[in-house]
Formats: sequence, structure tokens, C-alpha cells
Amino acid sequence: MPRARASGALRLRVSLEVLDIRIPKPHEQTRPELLSQLVQEIERDGVLKVPVLLEREHHVILDGHHRWEALRRLRCRRIPAYVVDYSSEDISLTTWPGAIVATVTKEEVVAHGITGNLFPPKTTRHILKEKLPESPVPLKDLR
Repeated sequence: MPRARASGALRLRVSLEVLDIRIPKPHEQTRPELLSQLVQEIERDGVLKVPVLLEREHHVILDGHHRWEALRRLRCRRIPAYVVDYSSEDISLTTWPGAIVATVTKEEVVAHGITGNLFPPKTTRHILKEKLPESPVPLKDLR
């Protein structure tokens, strides 16, 4: 698989990879209404604008559950992903306002991804010290 360094994110150890769609593991559920809107948007625009964010060791999705599921529903075989070292201090974890779960650890995120015991939608919020670029990929290149 091709690997490229995201500019300006060298401390975070980020690689941009195009992976088999079956590799990423979700750790939280999706919202049906958001998913439906995103499927329509990607299909209409013909492009995935932002790669998903995965942790390197187990390929658990940190950000982009709706994008991953939308591509699956659009019968894509590949997905662009920023793959990161999740132990990095440049990645912090919190929960979204209104989340059912008050606190979550990185270890719990990985465990939920590995076991498939998914958190409710929009539970975890990962914050990176350095913003990653959009890196759009045409839908036709993912099928």
C-alpha cells in the first residue's frame, strides 16, 4: 500500500494509506440520519474529502465512523486513512457534550474496537495538536 507523510505532522508519526475497506474496526455506532446524508453527499460530489483516522496497531477508527460506513454502503473496496501512533501525547481524548459516557480512556477505545462492543454514536472526540489536511480522493478510485 502507498504510504506518504502528512506534511507538518512528523511528531505525530502520521502516514496516509489506502487500505482494504475491511481492515478498519469501529469503536462506536453511527447515526442513521447522518449516515444517509453523508452517503448522498459523497455520491453527489464523487469524492471523499477527508480520510478516516485510525490507530496504527489494531486499525481501530478514531475519527470517521460515518465516512467508513458510507464508503461500505457505496460498495467501495478501499478507504484512505491517516494512520497514527495512538500512544502519542499529540492525540487527546474526551467525550462529546451530551454523550452518555462521561469519560473514556484510549485503552477502552481500542478494546471496544477489537471486541466490536460499540459505544453509542458520537461518544468519543479525538483532538490532534496538529490539523491534518483534507486529502480528497475520488470515489471511483475507491471502488
